[in-house]
Amino acid sequence: MMELRSQLGFYKYYHNNTVNVLIHAVFIPIILYSSLAILSDVELLNWRGNTLLSVLYSLFYIYLSVPTGLLFSVIFVAMNTAISNGVLASTKEKWSLFILGWVCQFIGHYRCEGEKPAVFDNLIQSLVLAPYFILFELLFKLGFYPELYKELDKDVKLMKIRKGKPIQ
Repeated sequence: MMELRSQLGFYKYYHNNTVNVLIHAVFIPIILYSSLAILSDVELLNWRGNTLLSVLYSLFYIYLSVPTGLLFSVIFVAMNTAISNGVLASTKEKWSLFILGWVCQFIGHYRCEGEKPAVFDNLIQSLVLAPYFILFELLFKLGFYPELYKELDKDVKLMKIRKGKPIQ
């Protein structure tokens, strides 16, 4: 659980403002879905790019926490099934939603958090953790993992104190 806590703590450090977290809750799934749709047109090692990415993310998420990793694996199956059935089929739709999602994310960070996004400090970790973080934010709101939520809140406050940042 400590590895999960440190991974989520990294991402949570950059996401404290309620409006920014809400923006992320809406646009991270859009970015993920449009990314998978874009990658469905790419073949790597005899795999479609969306399938390969889904498997890799799922394995990492399962490594961090089996129950939530399996839950997210089901989400990936649902997304890839929708993509296979032609939901968001045109290249223009895929790229438009992808770009819109990123623009909204940056606006959320600079207008609501007053901080740079996590992608500027660790691109790969941010891209991999963003969808998982949003799943956990939903699970926290539903009352799951209350101890982890408290630990993350405490960890983020300590990180901010160490870096001389204001605590929200």
